[in-house]
Amino acid sequence: MTSPDTVEYYERRAEDHVALAQKAMNSQAVQAHYELASAYLDRIYGDTADSPAPA
Repeated sequence: MTSPDTVEYYERRAEDHVALAQKAMNSQAVQAHYELASAYLDRIYGDTADSPAPA
């Protein structure tokens, strides 16, 4: 189980990367920041790409 402090850290890092993506001028930098934000959120919520859709 992930501690509340760890969850807050991952959330803050994801938010930081989204903000950086929104400021980036280079499309590769934008993509990299969004991928990093997604990775941090996956640490909290898990990778839902392979999860079945709700019925």
